[in-house]
Amino acid sequence: MRTVQRRFTLIGAAVALLVAGCGTGPAQVGSAAIVGDTALPLNTVQQRLDVVLQKEPEARKLHDQRKLDQVSRQLVTLGVQHQLVELAARREGVTVSEEDVTESVEQAGGADLASQNTVYDATTFRERAKDQLLLVELARKYVDRMEVTFDYFFAEDSADAIEKAKQVAANPSRMAEFVDGAPRSQQGQALGRRGQVVRSAESPQSVQSPLFGVEPGTVVAFPPDPGSAQWIVAHITDRKTDVRVSGESSTEQLTPQLLEQIGLRLVQPLAGNPDIEINPRYGVWDSTAISLAPSEGELSGYQAAVRQTDS
Repeated sequence: MRTVQRRFTLIGAAVALLVAGCGTGPAQVGSAAIVGDTALPLNTVQQRLDVVLQKEPEARKLHDQRKLDQVSRQLVTLGVQHQLVELAARREGVTVSEEDVTESVEQAGGADLASQNTVYDATTFRERAKDQLLLVELARKYVDRMEVTFDYFFAEDSADAIEKAKQVAANPSRMAEFVDGAPRSQQGQALGRRGQVVRSAESPQSVQSPLFGVEPGTVVAFPPDPGSAQWIVAHITDRKTDVRVSGESSTEQLTPQLLEQIGLRLVQPLAGNPDIEINPRYGVWDSTAISLAPSEGELSGYQAAVRQTDS
């Protein structure tokens, strides 16, 4: 396996220890989250939180104010992502060597130094480094081989997008109506289309989009750019992972950081789309962001299976 770029940047390595509201109520006694058949124990999250409290002054300030929810939510997010990566790597037969993990950690300055001002300690920093290397290898395996076909239109805002996506999920024939009724841009371009095809080999950065991370028969709604007021609604009608292309692999032009993000987008379907249950005290699972959100009203997007109709 080729060596990953120097000083591999860890997701969440500069986690801001900010203020969030309080959560209550366990989903299942003793579990912070359950991914498929694997539980993330509450005591594991608590132990990792204790480590953060011991080593990070800012976290101790939040502890004194009884406002540690965001830190705990990040820890549970990392735990769920870890389980998804392990499942996906096992199913796909992808591995990385301990030597590569050690090299990645050393290039980051060593686990002790690199884990300062983060939610990691030396052990969890190494675990996360391995997860990231696995995500890169999962991305390398698929980034040149994917193709998605979908119908789409742009909505006025998030509320409009989610409402229309729900209507499509309940009645897929509504999609054609929404596409045909989509407005036009100032340049006269239609802001909706049926049968759009995107190939990952031609547009590898697009694989970071939710369009590539769901199964056919799913409707999604999300902002194309973070912080954008405009949202897109798309009904994925086909998804291939075995498209063959000629020429040089696009992975040669992609940074490890981008490959990692692509791997993270693909990790849920590659893991077999296991059920993910989150203890409500930590929030809810956000499949669009592949992380936890504080509440249903704070999800970064919408995803739902489209109701099957008789043909």
